[in-house]
Amino acid sequence: MKRKFLLLTKTVAFLLILLFCFMAVALVVERKSSYIKNEMYIQEAEKEHVDVFFLGSSHVINGINPVQLYDEQGITAYNLGGYGSVLLSSYWQFRLALERRIPDLVVIDAYMLENDIRYVDDPNANVNSDELHLNIDRFPLTRTKILAINDMFQDDSKKYPYLFDYIIYHDRWKELDSDDFNRLTGNADINRLMGAEMKYVMHSDGFTYTDYGAGTLDRETVGTTYLRRIIDDCQIRGIKVAIVTVPFLAMAENQAAAHTASQIASEYGIPCLNMLEITDVVDYGLDFMDAGHLNILGATKVTRYIGNWLKENFDLADHRGDAEYATWQKCADEFYENQRNTLTGNADIHTQLIMLKLCGDSTSFAFSIRGGSVAYADDVLMRQLKSLGAGEKLDEAIASKSSYFLVSDHGNVTEFAGDDEEKVIETADGVITYEGVSDLYRIMNIGDDKETNHLYSDEFAYSDVQLIFFEDGEVTSHQYYTGDSFNYSYEER
Repeated sequence: MKRKFLLLTKTVAFLLILLFCFMAVALVVERKSSYIKNEMYIQEAEKEHVDVFFLGSSHVINGINPVQLYDEQGITAYNLGGYGSVLLSSYWQFRLALERRIPDLVVIDAYMLENDIRYVDDPNANVNSDELHLNIDRFPLTRTKILAINDMFQDDSKKYPYLFDYIIYHDRWKELDSDDFNRLTGNADINRLMGAEMKYVMHSDGFTYTDYGAGTLDRETVGTTYLRRIIDDCQIRGIKVAIVTVPFLAMAENQAAAHTASQIASEYGIPCLNMLEITDVVDYGLDFMDAGHLNILGATKVTRYIGNWLKENFDLADHRGDAEYATWQKCADEFYENQRNTLTGNADIHTQLIMLKLCGDSTSFAFSIRGGSVAYADDVLMRQLKSLGAGEKLDEAIASKSSYFLVSDHGNVTEFAGDDEEKVIETADGVITYEGVSDLYRIMNIGDDKETNHLYSDEFAYSDVQLIFFEDGEVTSHQYYTGDSFNYSYEER
């Protein structure tokens, strides 16, 4: 009897060790994208610190920044948007999230309301499997997850990798690196923007929004069905709900879908914000990374607008200053500190000007374009300079292809164009002396140092753009951009 008990004990111990090893291996080999995006939700939901869900597609991921929302309004929201998500998959993302936390408010983006494809594995659905894994892998296998997969897929053979993701990740051995093993220790990097991803790039086309005068959708769709299901599920649980449409370059059917969303909101008596019809929120020429997605400039504006709108329409707690929410404040502080740390040294000139737009008021800098430069044909760059405060002098320089010089003293802009007599600009960080002698040869001195011309050297005489940061009379960064069509090589001194 004693031997049998000992054998049983050893067998159980062996099986437990085997199970532990299997679970450890599964954690190591799984792709970390879903863990990275959703782990902060799991942590904060367990502490009951998430008051608002944002649901939707990549328009939401790239367009609404919860840490900015917290910093400006004290609202604790999580961005549950998913790349490629239609309202069918957003519904189940919502249901999985509900297992961890019942929020005060759910905000649904109405993009893809016109979608009428019932299953995500339909060949016409255009749903990327990696994108769906991003949404749901981090959530454990529960009855709700089984219901979700059964509802979203019609082909049984395609369901299993979403129920048991080890099936597709077990052969990742060749891809593993140190970050994969950090998952075991709890030290793996995770998304610190509460599910959002901000993009610091700018499109190269001059987008213009067109109002097509669209009505509403002429039929119920899979999208409208699942929007109604989200609203119904919220109202049954006593959760407040709102509909928004985040700005994008909407076509006629997209605009009809947004109008239909407003109509559905009216039926349910819930607030709706169609930002396609608010013309002064975003600049379609500067605030997008492509036709569908906001960049950081657009996301900052949209988040601020939505935050003010939420405060006006809902009674949401302001958690700023509450020690229990220190993680949220830390994430917000890190976000803005990271922006300040990347204010200089950006090899992409358009990204560099995005950073100047975000943080330029905190510093002093000079921006110079040589006469005859190809930069004047870069419409995006010219629009960016206008957004930084450039005005008539830039227009003169563009028209004549003469040299251009701008000084920004913590946001206060002075500009000059063409060959001109010596000018003196007093700034908080030193006195600047400038003279545009010719297209190539310009003079910039700081303070009493008349020997150092910061705008000319033989090595960089033909650089198209120079960007000089200075503080307390000293140059802290000198960046050179030389154009070839609309591509720029980069050097920093």
